[in-house]
Amino acid sequence: MIKSKAGIEFVEKMNWVADLLIISILWFIFSIPIVTLGAASSAMYRAIQHRYLNGNGKIWTPFWKAFKSSFSHATVAWLGYAFLLIIFILNQTLLANGFAWSWINHFSQVFLSVAILLLTPILVLTFAYVSRFEDSLKTVLKNVFVLSIAYFKQTVYVFLVISLSIFSVYLIPILIVFVPAFSFSRICPHLETIFNKHTAEDLLGDT
Repeated sequence: MIKSKAGIEFVEKMNWVADLLIISILWFIFSIPIVTLGAASSAMYRAIQHRYLNGNGKIWTPFWKAFKSSFSHATVAWLGYAFLLIIFILNQTLLANGFAWSWINHFSQVFLSVAILLLTPILVLTFAYVSRFEDSLKTVLKNVFVLSIAYFKQTVYVFLVISLSIFSVYLIPILIVFVPAFSFSRICPHLETIFNKHTAEDLLGDT
């Protein structure tokens, strides 16, 4: 009986790992155009949340539905964040090569660094939110901002998980085929705890 139970648990864990790998590969493929990375991330979150909730291997259906439903909001959020990243990289390149060397450039670089760090967990929360709720973009941004402050510990946790994930992929690039889904699988239970405390009516609503 013990061996049988252990065997079942092992198979379930392997199925879970296999599903995460498939989800991560889907995320990678759908993120190739770059502009679709936001929608792909929302779809990845929804697929993982569906897997947690139902415990089955249905991946494609929730992934594709979330990709379509969250495309507009997730893309706007991602492009806004990507715009800050591009400005940061360009400014850093100028500073590194001795161009535009001034206190204004240094100050702007510090400002951009802080903004990117603060917005990273909020961006992830936005991806998760739009995969779960259908609100106007204004309502999404307002609710996400409030939730990120109200649940500060979870926000910090999201930041740490994403930071470690990015660092691990930076060290070992091949991990990009698995790390995205794994990191979201760590984040999902924490964000679901937040979402489950609020029904659609309990959230701030459209204004």
